Amino acid sequence: MDKARFQVIAGGRRPGSAVTPCLQLPPPPDMGAAELAAEIAELYVLALIRDVPFAAMQDPHCAVWVDGSTRFTLHEALCEMRSLSWFDQGVAPVATEPGCEHARQRRAQRMNREGQLTLGGLFQGAAPGSGAARPLSLFHWVDRNAPGLQDTSGAAPDAEAPMSAWVEWVARQSGAALALPSAEAVGLSPLGTPRQLVERLQSSHPCRVYYNAALMLLARGTAFDPGLSPGEDEDPVSAQRVLALMAEAAERAFEAVMRRQARPDRLSPPAVTAARIGGLLEREDLTAEGSDVLRGAAEELQTCAPNLLHWVARLNRQGQPGLRGAMSYVLPGMGDEALPPQPSDSALQVVVAGALSTLFKALFDTRPAPRLRMATDPAPGFDLGAEADRLAADIALSRAACGAQLPAENHQNLRIGEALALQVLQGWMSRLGQGVSMELTDFDGQPLRLESHVRRSGEIGVALRRDGRPARFPMVADRPSSHLAVI
Repeated sequence: MDKARFQVIAGGRRPGSAVTPCLQLPPPPDMGAAELAAEIAELYVLALIRDVPFAAMQDPHCAVWVDGSTRFTLHEALCEMRSLSWFDQGVAPVATEPGCEHARQRRAQRMNREGQLTLGGLFQGAAPGSGAARPLSLFHWVDRNAPGLQDTSGAAPDAEAPMSAWVEWVARQSGAALALPSAEAVGLSPLGTPRQLVERLQSSHPCRVYYNAALMLLARGTAFDPGLSPGEDEDPVSAQRVLALMAEAAERAFEAVMRRQARPDRLSPPAVTAARIGGLLEREDLTAEGSDVLRGAAEELQTCAPNLLHWVARLNRQGQPGLRGAMSYVLPGMGDEALPPQPSDSALQVVVAGALSTLFKALFDTRPAPRLRMATDPAPGFDLGAEADRLAADIALSRAACGAQLPAENHQNLRIGEALALQVLQGWMSRLGQGVSMELTDFDGQPLRLESHVRRSGEIGVALRRDGRPARFPMVADRPSSHLAVI
């Protein structure tokens, strides 16, 4: 091209800087009556088993006492869930439900290879591969808290700042503390039950467990993705860069959650939805009032899961003697002194978990061959990518166990965080002076590859491949029209 006859119009952004992509927030999950009934039923079951040890959740014969005269086994609870049409193999309500494509994904992720709902899929189905033999992620064992260091912190340090500045900022920001590689997890009681998991995560900063895990991995010299150092050039990623990307992703997650909470189409809190369904259950005629979806969900629960409704009513009456009527079917609270979680706080925890777990899987070497051994792990080692997925699933489980989020909301929030992390990585890679690549597995179990290359114009292009095929970055807002760049 004859460059003398063309002139580049300067404006909009500085030369060499990347265009900040805009996250297009998806609409809330559009659930039909069958899925809504299954969502509320799952929250009921999680409320009933809050004090059941994680080690016993795979035992179908484990007995759960509701009060002095009412008990059930986990197998009986699973049968109540399987009787719902959403999880029934012989019924296919998904094809007629609104938003059936995303609904099919949510439903399929709960089923095993034979298409059946199991205890593992019920309690550990927020991310693929999370229902492993180990009930919780090992990252919980290195989750330290330094409340004496936590203080109102300013902006994050520069990515080229000394590591000591980053360690100090992380401690003031979240309470995370750097531990020596030889240190053992002391001062932490093991998380034996869902109630203990909820209490720890609800009282901590959303990023604390991830900052602690990152500091531990960096102190142990964990290898980065081999695609980040393709040649003899200087390695573009460092310990400070990892923390800087985590801080950027967390900040963008907060902005996205605040934007979403201000939207008029947000879902009602699960406690409100359960109370509305309870009001319908107390009526003899379910068609009297309420929307079609709420009436259908109430009829589904009353017909297919009557024992589950009886257990929840007994649990609520035990906590509040004299409770009658529609209040018998509200979501049981965590306790008299426990404050109900704010919807924005609950959504933020899950979005942050999706974003930071994705960064872990992309930046660190998560190929199947390497294994990293931790001081608290009796096995030869563990899969870092699987532990990142497991940690995100634990956080999503805690939000459902306390009744703060529907499982469908957790499913979507994890993927919003994943899209945010991919956009943060895209912006960072486009500012590098060399081509790099990263490989990871997303929350749907599909392999992803991020790769950048230097174009003829000298700019860096970043591409995403899903299962080896070119794909668009998820949840990126389309521009309404083309922008004139050169004349």
